[in-house]
Amino acid sequence: MKSLDSINEVSSKKSLKSICKEKPFIVINTSCGIGKYRFNKIGYDSKQRLIFEYSLINDNNYKDTSSILFKLGKYYYLTAEQLLYAFKFLANS
Repeated sequence: MKSLDSINEVSSKKSLKSICKEKPFIVINTSCGIGKYRFNKIGYDSKQRLIFEYSLINDNNYKDTSSILFKLGKYYYLTAEQLLYAFKFLANS
């Protein structure tokens, strides 16, 4: 039988994945400028924390895209806490 923590973790992961699929795009202000990203997948880091992978989108409305791609790469990773904070910020704006 699964522990209550395991069940809650699976439920939370499914809920967050559902939110990411409903709202797949996010605008992130990186150290190299502002870029638009699309949800790609969920994984785990080396400490077994949930990580959300976003891919940089080539959108002409964001002039920093080429700089971000060159300096930071195509992918941006957020923890569950960072993602929830971003969605909370969007909901309040």
